[in-house]
Amino acid sequence: VRSKCPSYVGTTGILMQEFKHVFKIITKEDKVKVIPKRYSVFNVEIDGFVSHIYGNKFELRASERSVRKFKVKGTMDL
Repeated sequence: VRSKCPSYVGTTGILMQEFKHVFKIITKEDKVKVIPKRYSVFNVEIDGFVSHIYGNKFELRASERSVRKFKVKGTMDL
């Protein structure tokens, strides 16, 4: 949805892998794109429910995210 790098904005596809600092996405053209989480906002839609994910808050391994308590802070400005 938003990113510091304008070439990442508007990229759609299926999430293939999730790493600590990047998402790997398969696009409609069957290409794999690596998109960094830092300074990016992602839009995820599941069965009509839309959710925004702020990449800066999501930069942890899955095992670290499960035990961490997230603090509410202001949104970042892109």
